[in-house]
Amino acid sequence: MREDQTGIWANLESLINSIPEDSIAITVYILGSLIILWCWYGIAKRLPALLGSITWIIIFAILLTPTISAGPNSGIAPAFFGLVFGVLTKDSTLVWSNLSLISFVIGLAMVVGYFWSKFKVSKPAQSIKVEKKTSPL
Repeated sequence: MREDQTGIWANLESLINSIPEDSIAITVYILGSLIILWCWYGIAKRLPALLGSITWIIIFAILLTPTISAGPNSGIAPAFFGLVFGVLTKDSTLVWSNLSLISFVIGLAMVVGYFWSKFKVSKPAQSIKVEKKTSPL
């Protein structure tokens, strides 16, 4: 590494070390989820409207439904990880609690999507009037 770059690297390293690890993890998780949802939107818009919307809602709920993790280092975590952990440890209460949270988010999003689609349909489309100019001849 060149001599002038070592100072920049040291400053960048000290900046990164000053940020708590939890904040970095949550930021990476949220940005990763947004990238996944954006990529799925590219696929879902080519599907029939209802199927694309429902699959996007299901992926959103699986990725971003929060829950509280168990243990001494408990904190906020995705419910999907709690669901997988509950299946692996055969803890039925953990499975059902996380599955119910994911199902609640799916149901709530579908109700909101239904009302949004009704709102979009009931909104009158703005039409553009084209006036023909008659020539004086």
